[in-house]
Amino acid sequence: MGVRRAALALVALLALGCAKNNTIAPEPARLRVITSPATASVYIDGHYFGRGTVLSQEPKALAPGVHLMTVEAEDHFPHDMELDLPKGESTITIELRPIPP
Repeated sequence: MGVRRAALALVALLALGCAKNNTIAPEPARLRVITSPATASVYIDGHYFGRGTVLSQEPKALAPGVHLMTVEAEDHFPHDMELDLPKGESTITIELRPIPP
């Protein structure tokens, strides 16, 4: 009887594992960033996310929720902002201030 219980337990665990693989992944947030200057670099949570020239054309996926975005460009003051991104697409437009000569 012990072998039969072990076999049933194994079948149950395998069934649970298969069921878990069929779960639907949550919809990601997709962020489009339009920057001025267009060549600005965008960082999300301290990691390079892309250039404004690319991110303005095609949004990039990340987990919904709160993120810190930093936008930097040569000869411009950097800009930091906290984002609370919902599922689906969001567009952010940032114009960096030039550093005076």
